[in-house]
Formats: sequence, structure tokens, C-alpha cells
Amino acid sequence: MIKIENVSLDIYGSSRRILSDINWHIERGESWILFGRNGSGKTKLLEIITGYLFPTEGDVIRFGHGHIGSDIRETRKRIGYVSSALREKFNRDETLLDTVLSGLYASIGLYRKPSVDETEKAHRLLVKTNLAGRENDIIGHLSEGEKQKVLMLRALINDPDILILDEPSTGLDIVAREDFLDSITGLMQGRDHSLIYVTHHVEEIIPVFSRIFVIDDGKCFFNGTVDGAIENKIFSSVFQRDIEVFRRGERLYSSLG
Repeated sequence: MIKIENVSLDIYGSSRRILSDINWHIERGESWILFGRNGSGKTKLLEIITGYLFPTEGDVIRFGHGHIGSDIRETRKRIGYVSSALREKFNRDETLLDTVLSGLYASIGLYRKPSVDETEKAHRLLVKTNLAGRENDIIGHLSEGEKQKVLMLRALINDPDILILDEPSTGLDIVAREDFLDSITGLMQGRDHSLIYVTHHVEEIIPVFSRIFVIDDGKCFFNGTVDGAIENKIFSSVFQRDIEVFRRGERLYSSLG
């Protein structure tokens, strides 16, 4: 799906290196955590994956194609992208249903009347996140957690090959966060697209994620399984603190030692 090979990125017009020699392969159906401290380079790496930035060195292969000779706009249609910043861009008076349907055109607002099949598809997605019956509610009346669910459905309505959730729990209280994480588990069942969830919180690494890519200071710090990261005390190494990561049932939790 995505192959990042020996990728480095310098600040434009400067010799300062933001990313250094990144290698990361994401296969179909894999669910990944992209983990790192604030300022570690996560956002820049996402911008390279989505084609909004070109690396200074190295190659990015998306769906079997390099950037030369391919239309990045068409490529982006195969990538669903959700970030907390996106919540602020929508018209507060737009209905929940119209917001989901706007994902068909990757637009803010509707530019044509959706077909019956498209509308029915949006309704089916809403059912999976317990938002059925609220199709005509306006976005401005939703909680922050509900807004984030709607944006995830907006990204999924085009059946993207890969879904990227960039710190989607930012600004959510603990109940809204847990509700949102539960909705991810439900939506991933029966799907074969790939998923990248970006976070710096261990508690957001739910069981649906088996693999983790840890970035620190613009470099790959760890690339492997979540269990391997725990066994090798990767989280303590990244934060340079004694962090205990433990399981309670199927979930991960952390505490300072």
C-alpha cells in the first residue's frame, strides 16, 4: 500500500533535517500506530505519505506508483485523512448527513445532489457509530466526540484504501475518547483497508492495532509489534522516563515508575 524508502526531509532553504532515513512499509489490511512525542516529526511524515510534501531524499511508493508520472490528486482519493483541525473547517449549520456525504467529493459542503445509493451508504455508516436517527442534526449541535465520528465516516464513504487518523482524540474528554475508540473497532470489522492512528498516548493503543512505528527526533526509533515495543521498554526510552506499560484486560495503560 505505502512504501517509504530511505526518506529524509530538510526544511526548505535550510540545512536543518526534520526526517532522517525513514523506512516504513504498510501492507493492505494492517492497522498501525504512529507514535511519538510532540515535535518528533509525525505530522511531516504524514504530509509526505499524503503527497503534500516531497522528501528531500528517498522514495515514496503509493499503491505501487511513485510520484513521477502519477496524479497525486487521484492518489489522495484513495487515502482517507482525519485530523482534529478538520473539525473547525465545517459549516456549523450543515447537517450531519450532508457532512458525511461531502466526503464523496473531498469537499466542504455538497456540490451536487447525492444519489439514492450514496445516501443509503451514508445511513449505513451512521448506524455503525450509533448516530442513526440524527441525520438532520446540525454539526454545531454535536459534541466534539460526535463531530470526530462524523469526520471519520466522511473519510470512509469513498472506501479509501488507507485511513489516517491524526491524533483524533485531541480535545475529547475521557468518555468521548473511549466512545470514539470503540467506534473504530466496530468500523474496522470486515474491512481490509489499512489504518494509521497517530498518537502520543499509550492508552489509545486499542487491540485492533498490532503494529507500531515509533518516531523520535525525526528518526525511526522502533518498527515492529506493539508487544515488542512493550517488551523492549520503548516507551520509557522515548520519553526518557521510567514508564510502566501494563495490560488490564485487552487494554494498555501506563504510569510513571
